[in-house]
Amino acid sequence: MSAYIQRFSNYMYDLYKRYENLGYRVKKKIRFIIGRIFLYYVLIEMAFLFILPFVYILSTSMLTFEDYLDPTVFYIPTEIEWGNFTKAWEALDYPRSFLNTVITSFGAAILQTIACSVAGFALGRYKFRMRNIFFVLVVIVLLIPPQTTIIATYGLFVELGLINTYFSVLLPAAFGLGIRGALFILIYMYFFQRIPDAMDDAARIDGAGPLRLFIEVMLPQVKSAIVIVFIFSVVWHWNDNYEAPTYMYRENVLTLQPRLQNIREYWAKKIPAGESEISKALTEPMLFAGCFLVMFPVLLVYIFGQKKLVAGIERIGIIE
Repeated sequence: MSAYIQRFSNYMYDLYKRYENLGYRVKKKIRFIIGRIFLYYVLIEMAFLFILPFVYILSTSMLTFEDYLDPTVFYIPTEIEWGNFTKAWEALDYPRSFLNTVITSFGAAILQTIACSVAGFALGRYKFRMRNIFFVLVVIVLLIPPQTTIIATYGLFVELGLINTYFSVLLPAAFGLGIRGALFILIYMYFFQRIPDAMDDAARIDGAGPLRLFIEVMLPQVKSAIVIVFIFSVVWHWNDNYEAPTYMYRENVLTLQPRLQNIREYWAKKIPAGESEISKALTEPMLFAGCFLVMFPVLLVYIFGQKKLVAGIERIGIIE
C-alpha cells in the first residue's frame, strides 16, 4: 500500500512541476477549464435535486398497483396506467376545482400586482409624514406569520359575510395584503427607488400629475417587477393550502389543494377493503397523478414567463 501511495504522490508532484513550467496564458486557460468543470458539476447536481421529485411524481402516477408494490420496478413502469389520471380527475372534481383555483389565484395576483404597485410607488418615490412608520408596518406584516392572525381574520370575514366566497381571498389582495403582499410592496419599493429623480422632474415640468406620473412614466420602468410579482403571486395562491381552505371549505368553492388531500379517502371508500392499509396503497398512484394535475398549470405559467422572470431578477440593482 505504501508503494502505491508513494507512486501517486510522485505522479502528483510531477504534474505540479509541469504546471509550474507552463506559461501564464496556458495556466489561465487551465484554471478557466477547471473552474468551468466544477461549475457545471455543481449546476448538474442542483438540477438533479430539483428535477428528481418531478420525475418521481410523473413515473409513480403511471404505475399500476402491481408495479407500485414491486420493489424491482424503479421509475420505468412495466405497463402505463393512464386510468390513474382519470380517477384523480374525478376525485378532484377537476373542472370546478380548477375554475375556483384560477379565479382565486389569478384574480388575487392581478389585484395584488395593482395594489402593491401603488403602495410601493408611494413608499419609494414620496417623502411624507409617517412614511417610516408605514414602512415599519409593512415589514411587521411580512414578519408576522399568518397563522397568528387567522382566528381574528376568520371572525372578521364571518361578520362581513365573506366566508365560502371568492371575496375572502380577493378582498385582502385588493388592498395589497393577501399571501406575501408585504413582500411585493417591498419589491416595488426597491424598483421605484432605483429610477432616477430626473424622470419625475421632467414629467412634472410637462404638467403630469401624480396619477399620470405613476401610470405613464413609472410603471413602464418597472415591467420586470410587475412580472415578478404577478408570477410569484399566482404560484403562491395556487399552492395555498392554508388560508383559502380555511375561508372556502364548501364543495362549490373548494380549490385544488384541499381536494388533493381527499383523493385517497375518495377512492378508498369505493374499494371493498374500506379504509385498510391495502386500500390506501391502492390509491397511492392516483394521489401522485393528482399531484401532477395540480402542479402542471403552474409549470406552464413558469415556462411561458421564465424569460421575463429571469430578466427581472437580473435587473435588480442595475436600474439607474
